[in-house]
Amino acid sequence: MHTLQALTRMEDESLTESRRRLLAATALTATTGMAGCSSLVGGGGVGNSGATDVAVYSLASTSQTVSVTIRDAEAEQTHTTRTVELAPGEVVEPVNDSKLPTNTSRYIIEVTVEDGPSETFEWADPTITLAPLWVQIDDSQNIRFLLQAG
Repeated sequence: MHTLQALTRMEDESLTESRRRLLAATALTATTGMAGCSSLVGGGGVGNSGATDVAVYSLASTSQTVSVTIRDAEAEQTHTTRTVELAPGEVVEPVNDSKLPTNTSRYIIEVTVEDGPSETFEWADPTITLAPLWVQIDDSQNIRFLLQAG
């Protein structure tokens, strides 16, 4: 009888230890996750709910040198400045790491084609549902900014 009680007590202790390990692992995971989320809080206190894309593509018949500047309209802070040689049919994502954080309410995108047109676009709702923002360069004197429809 004592052997059965001892085995039952050892099984209970084993289950208790397993529960403790599970709870400790869960707490560690939650703490790590919260620490990661807190690093995504922007200066305005808005959490970074994701990231969005900007893509520049060429419909032009010749290569063109294109400069792209993207800045946070609220902070007047430049996020990206990049000049690329865009070949016919080429798509380039000018943003560093190919993403823009969506924790801002507006971005100002300035695009200049060397020896060609220059346009500025205010992206008032840079959410992932409207992404990516496509910048179309062609042989005309226009630069088009296109968003995905809902």
